[in-house]
Amino acid sequence: MVTNAYINTTTYTQEQDLIGSLVVEAIQMHGQDFTYIPRTLVKEDTVFNEDTVSSFTSAYTIEMYIDSADGFEGEGEMLTQFGLQINEQIVTTVSASRFLAETSMPEPKVGDLIYLPLVDQVFEIMFVEDEDPFYQLGKLQVFKLTSEKFVWSHETVTTGVTEIDNNFTATTLVDSTVDNAVADDGLVPLSTTVTDGVIDFTTVNPFSEDY
Repeated sequence: MVTNAYINTTTYTQEQDLIGSLVVEAIQMHGQDFTYIPRTLVKEDTVFNEDTVSSFTSAYTIEMYIDSADGFEGEGEMLTQFGLQINEQIVTTVSASRFLAETSMPEPKVGDLIYLPLVDQVFEIMFVEDEDPFYQLGKLQVFKLTSEKFVWSHETVTTGVTEIDNNFTATTLVDSTVDNAVADDGLVPLSTTVTDGVIDFTTVNPFSEDY
């Protein structure tokens, strides 16, 4: 026994395209313009399956719907033993057909970045959900992206978009006015008088042969 070929809507490409067009229109009406920034692996560690050196050199503008309309999700601001950490999350929906048309990529990838000009922040994609909603009329129409605020670790960011690239320079991320506690602020004296007071080298060495 098979499904009825005459009323089985999962095989009607016209209906699938109609749903896709309505999804695109809804996102363009109620969404925000994002910039999608794919990651390029410069030096991949195949043993630990991680990228030791990455670069971001291209950018694509595409509309996305912000699912978390009440604000950023995640753990928020949290004081830990490593200092203040801001773990903000954002959930967005992007049309599968529009994503392919703008980026020539079949789907978003974990590790790529999205930039939201509204708040001038960059987020890293942590998870891509491709089955919600589940096969509308037999076709997947959208991707849902769960992203967290991107923590820059000296990756090369040269997208050509000034608003994005200016956020990833050493002068903007490191406060040059803070003294270097190891170099010249006096916290670590360069004189040997302190060590001479702690260790008296004139005392007979109990481990020597002459003791």
